[in-house]
Amino acid sequence: MGDVIVGIHQPNFFPWFGYFLKIARSDKFVFLDDVQISNTSSYVNRTSININGQAKWLTAPIRRTQKEQIIHETEYLDTKWRIKMLKTLKMNYSHAPYYKENEVFINSLIHFKSNNVSEFNIFIIKKICKIFDFSTEFYSSADLSITTSSTKKLVAIVKKLHGNTYLSGLGGDKYQDAELFKSNSIHVIYNAFEHPKYKQVRMKSTIQGLSILDYIYNLGFDKTMILLNNSMAYS
Repeated sequence: MGDVIVGIHQPNFFPWFGYFLKIARSDKFVFLDDVQISNTSSYVNRTSININGQAKWLTAPIRRTQKEQIIHETEYLDTKWRIKMLKTLKMNYSHAPYYKENEVFINSLIHFKSNNVSEFNIFIIKKICKIFDFSTEFYSSADLSITTSSTKKLVAIVKKLHGNTYLSGLGGDKYQDAELFKSNSIHVIYNAFEHPKYKQVRMKSTIQGLSILDYIYNLGFDKTMILLNNSMAYS
């Protein structure tokens, strides 16, 4: 059997370039949505965009009903953030080269009617991946019924999906048990890449780490896909 690469990540809100690269590098990608959402700030309900030349947060407020709140049980506080987000994007990206071309598509994602945070994020991510034409298979950890936690949970997910390679984020060593992967015959690789430089509207140099929306509006899908392909070869 060849390598079956499994990537696992919380379902983030209009995530950044590295998130989509992780999906592209994975044969199977699991949305880790049966874990606790952060009590302070989380990429599950916020993303970073270019506002007046600086990276600023766009946040979709969530309803907190319990101390240990699980992602797939979390809902948005209201619907006002959608209109506010559309206005903010138009104000900051209407002069970007590919804004008009992608306005209807992005607006339709923001208007997706689900009030469930996990369902919403998984929907928008999969829709964007469909345009990128990724062949990755998608799963939700809430559907896999794995009750362990931490590294044991990651190992159990990889094994349940018949994977033999786990694609980790670069900071994974800080909280993952490397020996546990090794004892379960799971090879660990890392989502390493050099952040691409690209032309951003009204900018002389690239602001790094912004939402995939920044790429879509400034480069369009085809040129963003070229950057993803170039990064696939990076090691």
